[in-house]
Amino acid sequence: MRYDGQPGDLITVDVESMAYGPHAIARYQGLVLFVRGAVPGERVEVSIRERRRSHAFADVRRVARASPARVHPSCTIADRCGGCPWQHLDYAEQLAAKRRIVSDQLTRVGGIDREVLPVVPSARVYGYRRRIKMRVDEGRLGFYAGGTHDLVEVAHCALAESEADMGLASARRLVAGMRSNVRRLEIVANHFSDNRLVLVGEVEGRWIEADRDHCVRWLDRSRACVGLTLRGKGWEHRWGDCRIAVGPDQDVSLNIDASGFSQVNPLANRTLVATVLRMLGDVAGRSVLDAYAGSGNFSAPLVARRAHVTAVEQSKVACRSAAENARAAGDRWRVECGRVDSVLASLSQRGETFDAMVLDPPRSGAKEAIDGILSMRPTTLVYVSCDPATLARDLGRLKEAYRVDEIQPIDMFPHTYHVETVARCSLY
Repeated sequence: MRYDGQPGDLITVDVESMAYGPHAIARYQGLVLFVRGAVPGERVEVSIRERRRSHAFADVRRVARASPARVHPSCTIADRCGGCPWQHLDYAEQLAAKRRIVSDQLTRVGGIDREVLPVVPSARVYGYRRRIKMRVDEGRLGFYAGGTHDLVEVAHCALAESEADMGLASARRLVAGMRSNVRRLEIVANHFSDNRLVLVGEVEGRWIEADRDHCVRWLDRSRACVGLTLRGKGWEHRWGDCRIAVGPDQDVSLNIDASGFSQVNPLANRTLVATVLRMLGDVAGRSVLDAYAGSGNFSAPLVARRAHVTAVEQSKVACRSAAENARAAGDRWRVECGRVDSVLASLSQRGETFDAMVLDPPRSGAKEAIDGILSMRPTTLVYVSCDPATLARDLGRLKEAYRVDEIQPIDMFPHTYHVETVARCSLY
């Protein structure tokens, strides 16, 4: 008979593995438990926090037998802040857990039987983020506590690079004087260490015009920030210069709008770009389709290696940045702005073909692009994913035409369960 645990119950369990999420997995009398704060191999006493039909969530109350992989977090608020829930786990064990998660998802979801290579570690495990997105609540700035909407105020973020971390004080001064309801605020730093910061905020509800003067005065007095973007439903306001410079590859620099997407870990991003380029091989003179191209993270390095690139992106902000950077490349970098599925259909109807394709979709994956890929059938396909489950789903559909040659995870996000994975595929 399965244990029918209820909130508040105290039980002792043996921890099996890390889940794809903030929890470790344990079992008790047939019930699967997702335990926050535990490490595989430990015996822990836990308190049931929330009961669901097939599983329950629990929190560690006492470690009865600790694992050698348990470490003391460097961050003083790690036990409360929900931003990086794996800080209590030794970094080598984090990498091993991420490799297991990618392998498990590929097998279970996609039916992909392929060895997953060891995860490439991040060059920095702290101080690596040059973008940090904060929550705002009544003028307070921080992160939500794990599994809640309770704000944990943050004066210093251990995962942020020093330039981005210095922006926290300036960000607090901005939101403290705002009447409009700022709910999220992102601090965005150049990929190059020159203390250039831009803040990008999301406002819930209406814009209060009196805030305009406050924003002007704040920017005039700010030593750290050179630009500010605030946006709400149907409107956007900007002050100063809201661009940043990113360097996806050696001797390749892009100027992009800070409110668009860019990778948070510049050093790991260079590893990511180098991995994609290696998987593509010699691209000189070849035609490459870069889907979900953003502002040109892969397009620019490909053009620098004399590829002919067609970049496809839906975001108008990213398309503008890509188009500005593409002008210097002449006809070797073309930007198509629109939904990926619509653009692929149009390209296919026009009879355009490509030697290779790179795709780097959002967390939801590339489900809408699969038919277009199978129709166009580029010889080489390199899929970059930030979600192992949607990667596995999409590779499962693509395997009717493509074999998976290589699976290489890269750790862009130490102390979290997130992992970037690059898959190289080729036509049968």
